[in-house]
Amino acid sequence: MQRNGCLTLCNFRIPEDLEFEYQRVAEVLLSIFANFRNEEFIQRIAVYLCNIIVCQLNGQQKELVGRIGVVRNMLKLIRERLNSKTCNEVMEIAWSTLWNVTDETPQNCQMFMDGSGMDLFLSCLETFPDKQELHRNMLGLMGNVAEVQFLRPRLMQENFVAVFNALLDSESDGIEVSYNSCGVLSHMMSDGEKLWTVSQPSRDLVLERMVKAIEKWDITTKRNINYRSFDPILKLLSHYDTPQVQHWAVWALTNLTNVYPEKYVQLIQDEGGVPLLEAVMNDPRPYPRIKELVTLVLTTCQDYVPQEPENN
Repeated sequence: MQRNGCLTLCNFRIPEDLEFEYQRVAEVLLSIFANFRNEEFIQRIAVYLCNIIVCQLNGQQKELVGRIGVVRNMLKLIRERLNSKTCNEVMEIAWSTLWNVTDETPQNCQMFMDGSGMDLFLSCLETFPDKQELHRNMLGLMGNVAEVQFLRPRLMQENFVAVFNALLDSESDGIEVSYNSCGVLSHMMSDGEKLWTVSQPSRDLVLERMVKAIEKWDITTKRNINYRSFDPILKLLSHYDTPQVQHWAVWALTNLTNVYPEKYVQLIQDEGGVPLLEAVMNDPRPYPRIKELVTLVLTTCQDYVPQEPENN
């Protein structure tokens, strides 16, 4: 019966058909995790549905599903598979669900940290060094955590920083793991030199490696990422004391507006990105490569003409 119920839910249009009952559906799925721990097929469908649902929720709705146990149950699923050294679809989707449910939701990021999520992150990296999709999902989640200012001091530990620094060289899933690692470090760097409290790796070394990583990426790379807001990236543009942070932010905006102008040009305009970029362009402190990228973004925003919808 549980199997048939999950399969039936897969035939609904999500979120349209389930929006008015998303909390109840989430609670049912969480009960399946608790009661059918040995039924891999049912768990796979349930975690898949849970991920689809949380992808479509707004901030308050994500907070609600976090409170009713989505974060806690995803961590439990991951821990069980880690203990058995099994990296399967359930493991990968559980990390993806955590990535989605923490997006711009500090409360859920804190739940992840409080649930020993960083220990699971390090253990999964060590146990499954060749699982590219797993690494991408985990580093996407790390990016969400790093955007939360009050959580960043908890990331400032030598073992965490050393891992993010090493992953700058990663070619796992194209540029995604390296890109997200650099994003995590950029947010940590934005808090200033005084709050860089680890001695190894040194702040100067990490900044140097960030620039080398950024310059390796192809600006025309198609991405496996979805931004609902540029606000966390745009905030980094004002950190003139650490231009390497601006470099990562401007590279991200250049890539996304170049490859997906139909989505991201409007977003950068709506969120006030153009005046911030113009300020960077007119300031003497950013180094030349940053200004080259700013020019590309501004040109794309100026030249892009939205496509008229076709009339059938």
